[in-house]
Amino acid sequence: MSKLAIIGGIAGVGKTTVLNIFYEKLKAKNVDFETFVYGTVMFDEAQKLGVNDRDEMRNLPYEKQVELQKSAAKRIASSKSFLKVVDTHFQIPTPFGYLPGIPMHVAKILKPTHLFLITAPAELIIKRRMNDPTRKREIIPLEKVEEEIEYSRMYMISISNITGALASEVVNEEGKPEATAEELIKRLEL
Repeated sequence: MSKLAIIGGIAGVGKTTVLNIFYEKLKAKNVDFETFVYGTVMFDEAQKLGVNDRDEMRNLPYEKQVELQKSAAKRIASSKSFLKVVDTHFQIPTPFGYLPGIPMHVAKILKPTHLFLITAPAELIIKRRMNDPTRKREIIPLEKVEEEIEYSRMYMISISNITGALASEVVNEEGKPEATAEELIKRLEL
């Protein structure tokens, strides 16, 4: 039976580092897998409609964005790979509140088997955000980072409730992304 894993985590948690190691380990095990960065798949679908950049995509009417979300989910779900890995965020902070990274209509199309929230202590996430030279990030208080983690957790649990997917949290400790990647493999029973 094939598996679809949605793996999320807030900015600064080290998700990209963990996933890169995870993918190398899957290759070493000869696992038939395909990876999808959900926002990139959405943008690919938007380009078919003549959208030229992500800012333009973000400014499309809500109905168009929902259609893009659905078409991206259908594209991912149609993959014939044994393991499909969706790299995304469970929530998107906005000035007006949190948006779901995987709304209900998308979760129902994807039909995930596994949900993973990669977490780390809030203090460590702040440190990682401040030390990331590739991004310009605003300094946010500890309580706000903890809130982002909690909202991610709630959204993941909501998706689990809708789809019946197994949900779990994996802690990415400082200096241990390889152990975090190994834990993902263990929980996927690979």
